[in-house]
Amino acid sequence: MKRSLVYRWMAIAVICSFALLVIPLVTSAQNANQTNKELPVRDLLKLPGKLLTDTKTTGSSGDLKLTGYRVEEVQLPRSLTTDVRGQQLTVDRAWRVTITGGPFPVRAMPAVIWIDDQIVGYGIENETLTEITAITVDSSLIHENGVVSLSYGENKEGRIRLSQKLQLKREGENQ
Repeated sequence: MKRSLVYRWMAIAVICSFALLVIPLVTSAQNANQTNKELPVRDLLKLPGKLLTDTKTTGSSGDLKLTGYRVEEVQLPRSLTTDVRGQQLTVDRAWRVTITGGPFPVRAMPAVIWIDDQIVGYGIENETLTEITAITVDSSLIHENGVVSLSYGENKEGRIRLSQKLQLKREGENQ
């Protein structure tokens, strides 16, 4: 009887020792894996960006009272491998597209920012509901004369377009 009790305690000690050694290794590997894959959106919203265009309209557009937009290029703190239009690409920068106006209503359907007929991304409202921002790593969306619009949900027909097309700044040019 004492012998089986000793074997049980030895087995428990071996299992606990194994767990104490393996669990920290597994969790640190998982954390490293997550860091290599994604950056939190809240971090991307706070990163400094290079202003490519900043447009204000004279009046407000539609029911949402859109008053303008801003496009910024953001240098990522590290390269990421991501899927862009079905291809795996390594990217080191992203684009932040912000639409101003509102106050924007909080709805069940997400705000969606578009350029032409392509979705830039799902929008994130600021605290005062006067801006909606989407982030993309697809550089092909950011082009001269693109039409910026906003919808709730992915309904193309329900979009509200801003009247001024994208006019990107060139190096050293003021707008």
